[in-house]
Amino acid sequence: MKVPISECAMIDLDAPVLPAYEAVVKGVKRWMVWCKHCKPWHRHGAVDGHREAHRDNQSSPYWTTGYNLVYAGEWKPEAT
Repeated sequence: MKVPISECAMIDLDAPVLPAYEAVVKGVKRWMVWCKHCKPWHRHGAVDGHREAHRDNQSSPYWTTGYNLVYAGEWKPEAT
């Protein structure tokens, strides 16, 4: 079930929640999210809410549900 959380964002109550770490990439604020299924960091716009999976990894559970992002602090690449 998708629920609006702002004028332009929603969450999906059936989707998992992933921590998102804020970083500035080429002068733009982004949220970095680790995908445990395909193993890279993904960049998203810096706002809470639901995202659809964009990779062709149909074996990932995110393929059918997507995932919700929640702010988890500043991204520290040296800690990854």
